[in-house]
Amino acid sequence: MQETLLYYPILDTNRPKAQALQGQIESWLYNNLITDDEEKANAYLVWWWDGFMLDTVKKKYDFTKHPEDNKLFFWINCWTLGFLLNDMSVLDDLPMHHNEIETIKTHMMKVEVNKTNAEKEILYALNDLVVWGNILDYYKFQITSQQLTKKFHGTGVMMSTALGSSAYWLNNWGPLMPVESTLWWVSGLASLPFGYSIIKPQPVTISIKGRSPAMVGIDGYWGKIDNVENITISPTSHYARLAFLKDTSFDSKRMLLAEQKLLRDDF
Repeated sequence: MQETLLYYPILDTNRPKAQALQGQIESWLYNNLITDDEEKANAYLVWWWDGFMLDTVKKKYDFTKHPEDNKLFFWINCWTLGFLLNDMSVLDDLPMHHNEIETIKTHMMKVEVNKTNAEKEILYALNDLVVWGNILDYYKFQITSQQLTKKFHGTGVMMSTALGSSAYWLNNWGPLMPVESTLWWVSGLASLPFGYSIIKPQPVTISIKGRSPAMVGIDGYWGKIDNVENITISPTSHYARLAFLKDTSFDSKRMLLAEQKLLRDDF
């Protein structure tokens, strides 16, 4: 018998549109597919935009469990493009069983940040990390790994999983990699002729020197850390399972959204 999906809903209720959606959920979505008991659920129904989704995964992911024992994440886009999300139209026919969905596994990068005051912070990136500083300054970066060694001047460095090679990277004319790929890519920002490199997951150290402090954003501003001295990125065995409607081509959808983004006049 096919396992039934039972969703626990999560919204960014600080936003007026999400508050209205919360009302809709309470009035006509609560049924045998949705529960207000998080422990009973086997999937999260997450509403809003890409950054909120990424933040929710890392808040709800249990690092003490095997990845397959964690709940699925089924995401619904309530914003504009939504590179990582299902469309609002799925609410007309929310998947009831596992055979109605496709899943992708996205492995997390462990990011250890050493700060100029000798403090250390450890976060996890599903999407990407971007190191940057004062736009009026150039920084000296050194990237060191088994496969890649680079020294250059620039305004920043970007490093991403295959999942993250979408929105921000498109503005830097980077590639879209197949989402099931385990490869990473790394690039300098405003640092020609560096271009970019694609590497296998491996420990990578990024050292920074500049006249003013640098900072890093891990999966966007949700993971912003100031006063960065150096960063070590390492592969992990942790992965989140992201769910989409059956027969959805995640990569085809991203290619279409990428084209739409590059043709827009309002970014």
